[in-house]
Amino acid sequence: MRKILVLLILLLPVTALCSKHKPMKIPVSRWREVKRMSLDSAIIPFTDTLFISFQKKDSFSYHNKDGFIYNGSYTINDDSLLDFGTARYKVVARNPDLLVLTNETGIFLLNKDLSDTVRLIVIEKDEKISPVTNIDQMIGHWTVYKRTEKDQTGGTIDVATTIRSLYITGPSTDGKQGYIFSGNDPSNSPSWYIKSLGTDQALDCDGKNRRIVNVKKCQKGEMILEENGITYYLKQFK
Repeated sequence: MRKILVLLILLLPVTALCSKHKPMKIPVSRWREVKRMSLDSAIIPFTDTLFISFQKKDSFSYHNKDGFIYNGSYTINDDSLLDFGTARYKVVARNPDLLVLTNETGIFLLNKDLSDTVRLIVIEKDEKISPVTNIDQMIGHWTVYKRTEKDQTGGTIDVATTIRSLYITGPSTDGKQGYIFSGNDPSNSPSWYIKSLGTDQALDCDGKNRRIVNVKKCQKGEMILEENGITYYLKQFK
């Protein structure tokens, strides 16, 4: 207990600076876990490194190494409680190079992530993009790791409609060939199902509402989708 008190005392000036702003927002940045401790400050060995990316419009992406990638919008209140919806942390300290988070399981120290944590999908000029003519080409679990928008003028991200992941099953007796999950959907309750892949490479989806999602690329474990001015980049993470 003495160790954690010493740690909090050392971090107190930074914490005080963080709490002056109401509400506190975190600038666009990427973070990588470098140390994990129990609540009594004992060092905990770990292999499931935590990665957090704070993005525009109060959106985020976080995952543990080799784990599922969660995307959505975050909130942070006057008490520095950071809420991702699927996880919550107390921001104990933040400066340009250090982010310290705590929850009921422990203390997490993160440094700025300057590594190429996730290689971006880039269509090379000489790469031949094969047409997607059959939904069988898309079978598997796909996770969004990046999205871009044509309209960069502001506004908030609608987590309830923004695509988080896809699970393509292929043809089935119930007519559902896959599922689309939004940022708000539980892992067992997708908001949309895929009815078909058209000859124009568009996924015809139904469920909460009708939506058409265009498939721009699906090969080499990479997928690019477009819908209403938003481009989604997906991978099949092993």
